[in-house]
Amino acid sequence: MPQSWDAKYFDGKSPQSMLVRIQLLPKGVMLHFMDGRSQHWKHESFSIVRDRESGPIRLLRGDFPQETVEIPDQGFASVLEQKGLSGKGWRTSWKQKSISVFAAIVLFSGILYWILDPEQPGITRWMVQWIPVSLEEQLGEMALTQLFPNRQTCSTPKGDRALETLMLSLIPRDDPYRYQIEIIRSPQVNALAFPGGKLVLFSGLLESLPSAESLAGILAHEIQHVRLQHGTQNLMRQLAFSGMVKLMASDSGAFLEQMLEGAKTLAILNYSRSFETEADLGAAELLKQQGFSQDFLVQAFRSFENNEAVLDSAVPQYFSTHPDLTERIKILENQNRSLESSGTGKILNPQSWKELKNICANVNSP
Repeated sequence: MPQSWDAKYFDGKSPQSMLVRIQLLPKGVMLHFMDGRSQHWKHESFSIVRDRESGPIRLLRGDFPQETVEIPDQGFASVLEQKGLSGKGWRTSWKQKSISVFAAIVLFSGILYWILDPEQPGITRWMVQWIPVSLEEQLGEMALTQLFPNRQTCSTPKGDRALETLMLSLIPRDDPYRYQIEIIRSPQVNALAFPGGKLVLFSGLLESLPSAESLAGILAHEIQHVRLQHGTQNLMRQLAFSGMVKLMASDSGAFLEQMLEGAKTLAILNYSRSFETEADLGAAELLKQQGFSQDFLVQAFRSFENNEAVLDSAVPQYFSTHPDLTERIKILENQNRSLESSGTGKILNPQSWKELKNICANVNSP
């Protein structure tokens, strides 16, 4: 009977690993799962990676995010060499290099961010620019699924078209992120931005806004959180002394699993005062750059300020960290006075706005 080894299997879609037994065959490997399933991987379908001399062997298959089998037993490496499989297979692809670079960046800049004042994260901000967008996208997708696994989304043909029109009008052509927005049926007056470009808009917020222009202001604010990598910087700080230390010390193959452990902290999305102010001011500049009035976000804030019922709901959610709307409006208006007035005052026609605002009308509450 062929020799076998214990291993961990990662499917590339979720952070959880599965225990398997792996056997070397003449033309590949056979994976035996605990539930009785088996998979045959041919030699030409996977690559062999070893990040350090004493580290585990990893077999990688498919496009990124790849399926991964991690074998900690050093005897497996010896058998590979005996069979002449190491010469061609011992390599680290550019995708794996990017993960290793990301791990190093998170570890060292995270420690610096932890030590330094979170209101002044200049070093971390400089370092996160080297993190591949593809990794941010994957992390954001996993975090969104973790936080809202059973979310009830709203969609209608006309409402979707209106939302797409609005989003496309806000995104610069050279933006590296591929934004995707979901409207979740919920009474929460809230919106969230995840690393990599995933946005969430709750129907409670959508239905409370008086115009498409005020919605554009809110979305411009969330887009700026993504472009400025605020969520990624917060995540670094959370991981600095936990997941990354474990990763660099031993379990490198569980990179994504460690990342998701940190991503759970995004449930709070507790941005610092400097981050919120930066996103506010950046939103005004983005609106002006895209040919719209820089006052759209002020319009949204004033609608909350003048609506006591909405304000009571919004303060503990959308403005949970710094609920002083008056201060935020003052800062925005001071900047807007320094910007040349430009752009149109309308972003959607009345009928399109009606279709978008009522996109959840026929969706039952969760």
